[in-house]
Amino acid sequence: MRWVLRPDRNGVHHAELAPHDGKEIYAFGDTDANGRVEITLMDGTRVRARRGELIPC
Repeated sequence: MRWVLRPDRNGVHHAELAPHDGKEIYAFGDTDANGRVEITLMDGTRVRARRGELIPC
């Protein structure tokens, strides 16, 4: 199973995550106090996103 990042277009962090829309996720990390998960994308970029923005495909 693969996972991809699909940022919420109405989310507070959309501008930060939009360039990574549709990119495949390599690894998941810790969840912060705001419920955002640290993820590492296949290209090595690290970002934080909500669980609902991580889509299996």
